[in-house]
Amino acid sequence: MLIRNFKDFRYEVFEFFFAKRLDEAYKQGITIGAEYAARKMSFEVHLKRGLTLTKTEQRGYDYAIAAVERIKPEINLQTGAML
Repeated sequence: MLIRNFKDFRYEVFEFFFAKRLDEAYKQGITIGAEYAARKMSFEVHLKRGLTLTKTEQRGYDYAIAAVERIKPEINLQTGAML
């Protein structure tokens, strides 16, 4: 533990004793945030399924659905989020 600034001493002590738990909490926050974002995006894209769309809109919508399905495994691999 290297004390650089005595104003931050309490934070360095806390990090010294609880570094592993802080790292776990950070990783869990990243995982849950990625899972929430992917689920929200997927829900919003699939919400438009019942609308009547023009041919161009339908084509863009199909690409959006394909993109959402394509990124789900990548998010799972990078963050461990279960989608």
